[in-house]
Amino acid sequence: MCRQLDERELEILRAALTSERFYDIYKSTTIPLASTWRIIRRLAERGYVEYHSGHVKMTEAGLILLALHDDVALNILARKYGVSAAVMRKYLELVCKRLGNADFPIRSLVDTVGLLGLETLRELRGTPLEGLAVDLLFRFCRDCVVEIDGSALILGNNGVVAARCRFCGEDIRNELYPECPHAKVLFNSLKTHFLKALKNNYNATK
Repeated sequence: MCRQLDERELEILRAALTSERFYDIYKSTTIPLASTWRIIRRLAERGYVEYHSGHVKMTEAGLILLALHDDVALNILARKYGVSAAVMRKYLELVCKRLGNADFPIRSLVDTVGLLGLETLRELRGTPLEGLAVDLLFRFCRDCVVEIDGSALILGNNGVVAARCRFCGEDIRNELYPECPHAKVLFNSLKTHFLKALKNNYNATK
């Protein structure tokens, strides 16, 4: 997702932001028709656009790639995830710094969480990127979210990894590795119940 775009790829992706018709994209660029077709096919093979019956649709992977080079695409991506363009830019820069120019296959920004890993996300605690990281982690780990009393938690081996927490007030706080004592009590309680259930299940099958 962090690969460099050549000028013609950049021109076509920018055109695809404003029109989904192949002919309109071709006419809005300075690229010959045959070359436009070849570039769009190449971008489609890499998952950056979808092409069907003369229509070109930019995927989120394509939007992410373009956002690294284009402020319009950056603003669109930032609005989609409810953050400022500055926060989105810093997050994309972090991802590319950690992953390099490898062309990892991703479908959405959510997939970057799996590529970065929890240790990298831990470093975002207390930074302007924390809220976005929590949001992405909750989308990535949707099936492992624990909800209780209006709060939502993602649990790890040694504690709460991420929280949308309202244990300490009415406002929901998005936090990575929260220090909230209520969250810690909840984690220890759930861990105790899980281990007890595991032991009972083991004894029942003996």
